[in-house]
Amino acid sequence: MAKKITLVLLMVMFILGCVGPFIAIFAMADYVMFLKAYAPLFISLIASIGVNSYKEKEQDKGKEHKDQEKDNKEHKCVDKD
Repeated sequence: MAKKITLVLLMVMFILGCVGPFIAIFAMADYVMFLKAYAPLFISLIASIGVNSYKEKEQDKGKEHKDQEKDNKEHKCVDKD
């Protein structure tokens, strides 16, 4: 859920940055100051999304590896002559 909220916030901020300069009331200088003030927050949120995705992928790889080892042990054939 936090990942989706972060991505929605980033999309809204991007759209405001693209559309804002074309609106006379929109103060672009104030918007840039806002972005600079909250940049550390957004950078940490984006980094946490990346770290979480990496962690999930590594856990999935470990789980697949354990399952594969288990299958290999169960299906070993021993030829007895």
